[in-house]
This record gives sequence, C-alpha cells and structure tokens, in this order.
Amino acid sequence: MTVIDSYLDTLFAPYPDSPRLREARGELREMMEDKQQDLMARGISESQAVGQVIAEFGSLEEVSEDLGIAGELRGPRFGADAERTGPAEPTVEPERIEAFIGALRGTRGLLATAVPLFVLSSVPLLLLIAASGRFDDQPETAAVVAGLVLLLLAVATGVVLLVVRGGRLARFADIRERRFTPTAATRRRAEALRAEHAPRRTLGLAVAITLWILCALPVVITGLLSSGTEDPMPLYGVCGTLVMVALGLAIVLSGSWSGEAADALEQKVDEDDLTESAHHPAIRVIAAVYWPIVTAVFLAWGLIGNSWDVNWIIWPVAGVLYGGLWALNAALGSGDRLSAGRRAAGR
Repeated sequence: MTVIDSYLDTLFAPYPDSPRLREARGELREMMEDKQQDLMARGISESQAVGQVIAEFGSLEEVSEDLGIAGELRGPRFGADAERTGPAEPTVEPERIEAFIGALRGTRGLLATAVPLFVLSSVPLLLLIAASGRFDDQPETAAVVAGLVLLLLAVATGVVLLVVRGGRLARFADIRERRFTPTAATRRRAEALRAEHAPRRTLGLAVAITLWILCALPVVITGLLSSGTEDPMPLYGVCGTLVMVALGLAIVLSGSWSGEAADALEQKVDEDDLTESAHHPAIRVIAAVYWPIVTAVFLAWGLIGNSWDVNWIIWPVAGVLYGGLWALNAALGSGDRLSAGRRAAGR
C-alpha cells in the first residue's frame, strides 16, 4: 500500500462506504498520483512529491465540491463520530451568501447611526442646561424638560434604526445565528471578504482610537478656561467629548459589516459581546441601549435633583441587572439547546 492509499483511507474513514464515495476515492487517487508523477518529472524526489501532493489537496471537505460529493459528506456518519456530531445543518447557497453580505453592507449606515445616537442622546440636555446659565444652582425646569424629551427621542430613534436593521436581516437569521454547515467555498469567501476590507477597517480603527484618546481634551481645555463653579463651560467640554466618542463609533461601525459577515460565515462568535451572542433579538436590542440609558438616567438624576452624592448607586444596581440579563440569555440558550436535542432524538 502506498502513502497516498494510506492517506486516502484515513481521509474517507469517517464516511459511509457508498458507491459514490468509492468512485470519488478513485478519482482523487488518480488526481494525486498524476500530480505526484508531474512533480517527480521535474526532479523532485518521491517522498517530497508525496508530501507536497498531500499538502496541496488538504482535507476532503476542501475538494468535495470539485469531486461532486459535498452532499455525501453532509450525510449521516457511523459510530462514535455520528453520535458526536449529530445531524448535520444545511449548507447555504453561494447566491444567498452574497445576498447576506449585500444586506449587511446596505444596513451598515443604520448601525453606524443608531449607536452614536445613544452616546449623543444626553448632549441636548447638557447644552440646554449650559445655555440656561444656571449650572451650579438648580437648572431651569424648561431646559431640563426639553433636554429630556430630546434625549428620549434620540434613544427612541436609535432603537427604531436597530429594529429596522434587524427586520432587513431577519431572513438571514440562520446565517447570523450560525445554524448552517460552512463549506470550504464559504470559508474562502469569508477569508476573501476579510482580506479585501482589512485596510479600510484598520484605517478606520486607527482614526477612531485617535479620537478616543484625544476625547478628554475638550473637558480638560474647558475646565482650564472655566472662570468658576457657576461657569457652564465644562458642560460644553463634556459635549465635545461625547461627540468625539460618537464619531469614533460611527467610523468603526460603518466599516464593521465585512468583519461581521466574515465571522458569521466562519461561525465565529464573540461570547463577551451580548449584542452579538444573545439568543433572542429583544436581548440584543436591550443590550445595545442599556448602558446609554443608564448614563442618561445618572445625568438626569444628578442634574435635576442636584444629588450627585447619592445617585452613584445607579452603577452597582445597573451592574447587577446587567448580570441578570446575562443569566436570562444563558437560560434561553440552554432552552434552545434542549429543544434541539429533543428534536434530534425524535428523529
């Protein structure tokens, strides 16, 4: 038995000994031997030629489409491997993959607008309070009410944009939730997409990081220029900081669609990001707006009631509630896996 035969035996061992796979094995053996002979004719030794051939052909999944056995490989397996892998998920057609990529590209503006809106939501409130000229004393009621109305409108607009984006991507839920079997062609498309847009993402991230590093300058500069405790100048500095943070987020998020698409096609999940790994759309929306709303409540409570000495309690309470959101997400994920297991057992 040759080295190529031993390699093919190992390659086809996990799959059923069907007539089509036996035929594909013969085709692959012939292709590999032809390549080996071609390399040896160029003066390469037999052992080097065999090693280069095996390295070039790689795994069976990578050549399955060329051999026309992709459907066979997604079929049921035998023995312990079948128990481990369970029923295979369906694959995704190339046309649908391109439609998914196009949908993410087309909705990138919605995401890049919604998240910065959450950051900027408190800016109107701060500007109106500063414009009222009563910073150290109790702010004017009209300024506070108008600022809170604008704050809630900004948050509501951001939520609506996220909901609209989710609706446009709803038909690709199986891809976004990784409920499919990635093929070699799918992985190659993800790698190409990531490589194609890497320079733009890197540049955008560099600009955003620069903005985030420098975002403390408005607060520092306005603090130095302030004439006293009643001067509203520091509030303008806070607004400038928030604008720089929001601008950095807009730049990063506008270029993040390609990475999101590539991660979905490669079935990579950031488990630390609740907005991406959540098992329910409602949790993803809540996670996206949670901390901006907490920040808005903190500012509103402190400015309206002049209660900066007690409103710090918001942060530990918010942290505990966010932990509860994580627990709810984990419970939903366990329920989904249990249901999937029962469905699989019923088959």
